[in-house]
Amino acid sequence: MARVLVTGAASGIGAGTAMFLAEQGWEVVGADLKPGEGQLELDAAQEDSWDRALDAAGPLDALVNCAGFRSRAPIAEMAVEEFDRMMNVHVRGTFLGVRGCTRRWQTEQKPGAIVAISSVTATHAVAGQIHYVTAKAAIAGLVRAASVELAPDRIRVNAIAPGVISTPMTADRLGDPDQRQWLATRVPGGAVGEPADIAAAVGYLLSDAARLVTGVLLPVDGGWTAC
Repeated sequence: MARVLVTGAASGIGAGTAMFLAEQGWEVVGADLKPGEGQLELDAAQEDSWDRALDAAGPLDALVNCAGFRSRAPIAEMAVEEFDRMMNVHVRGTFLGVRGCTRRWQTEQKPGAIVAISSVTATHAVAGQIHYVTAKAAIAGLVRAASVELAPDRIRVNAIAPGVISTPMTADRLGDPDQRQWLATRVPGGAVGEPADIAAAVGYLLSDAARLVTGVLLPVDGGWTAC
């Protein structure tokens, strides 16, 4: 049975992805900053935390990096510490996960697959979230660079760009009727997605059906980035 580590697995997209992959026959190891029952503890921004989690997870065939958070502030009011925290969790966290798995797979001379969670904001910026937009764009670039370097090792690296997905992270916006209406009209498909929509895309990117797919940023957004 193939084994996958899913970070951010305690809620939102991470939880939905862990459930979906388990239903598809994967042996899922979940990890989170505030882990649920049976999950590993992982602070995605910390190198030693990744080392402990990867050692505890044991042999893996894939990694899905869903760990992240979101906050908002105008540029003029944003603290450097908040900007750095966003970079550390999202960008450093993605790098550490890719590096950690790569080292193990190269040592074992085995293939692997990695999926990182980026965002439609990686290519379509929004106001009031310069740190989030920057971090998600950096993840897309990291994935492209890693995919080129690691292709000879048979390690595929891809990213997904979710659009509007109903999760605890977006609950404040989706709970505001005006915001929900704006988001719904912004998306040609007109629908707010669910974690299961992202999980299905992750499942594809990890599968043999995607054996020639690497270095892509796959939008799952109802058409947001087509506009």
